[in-house]
Amino acid sequence: MECAPATDYTGNMNEIQPERPTLLLVEDDVYFRETLVLEFQERGYTVFEAATHRDIDALSVSALRFAIVDLRLGAEWGLDCVARLKVRWPEVRILVLTGYGSIATAVEAVRLGADNYLTKPISMDTLERALWTDDVQAEEAPNRESLARHEREYIEYVLVQCEGNITHAAEWLGIHRQSLQRKLRKLTPP
Repeated sequence: MECAPATDYTGNMNEIQPERPTLLLVEDDVYFRETLVLEFQERGYTVFEAATHRDIDALSVSALRFAIVDLRLGAEWGLDCVARLKVRWPEVRILVLTGYGSIATAVEAVRLGADNYLTKPISMDTLERALWTDDVQAEEAPNRESLARHEREYIEYVLVQCEGNITHAAEWLGIHRQSLQRKLRKLTPP
């Protein structure tokens, strides 16, 4: 079976590759995940999907080359998936993708085994390049520091320190659990 030429991370055409790189997409947003699946399949990848930790455990894949993990998976924490993936597939190259990045979660992601940490929105070319290399420049975005951003980053930091436990994070922050849940709902896009 002959495969179409694949584009490598530099944008150059490679010779025909008999083997397609394997990629696991861990994303709870069905529409975004399906879009990524189609894009990566068109680029020559064999793509597997997961929306939860259980989906990852149910996979019967012997080897994975790449994984893209969303930081927030509904009620689950994407960083738990990073550790889980590294245990099951130690050689997998993991990229954490999030809509709201913070220094605390980036550091924790790398500590757990992620190779790259990028924020949305991101172009497909940049996303693919980040799978293959660490030398990816952040895309240009307005850099407006605000009190709300600092609050969000601190809450993310506390959540990482509390391993995603909202009750412990609320105690650490000195607020009621329900107040923290309301803040998290405001910080998370619909």
